[in-house]
Amino acid sequence: MILQISSQMGHVGGVDRAVYCASKHAVEGMTKAMAIEWGACGIRVNTICPTFVRTELTAATFADPEKRAWIESKIKLTRVAEVEDIMGAVTFLASDAAAMVTGTSLLIDGGWTAG
Repeated sequence: MILQISSQMGHVGGVDRAVYCASKHAVEGMTKAMAIEWGACGIRVNTICPTFVRTELTAATFADPEKRAWIESKIKLTRVAEVEDIMGAVTFLASDAAAMVTGTSLLIDGGWTAG
């Protein structure tokens, strides 16, 4: 089982995010190709795609009131993700409960990509 970290930005675009979005769209495509190539060997390949998660790396972004307001306006569950919000998806995809899940992504985006 291979679980790759992608992003909601692998499914949508965003302001000031062209290079980041391009790299995450590439991860999504690579995941699908790997799932096709390695499925016969019993290897599952998936991605998890979180929204903005509160970490030390995102602190500067959240410190900017304009950027924070834009992010919060996109998340339908009205809050930024915490690291703990990602753990259930990782546990599921790494478990036998996901034995038939491959070549797909699990969006953990609070509804961002829903529209």
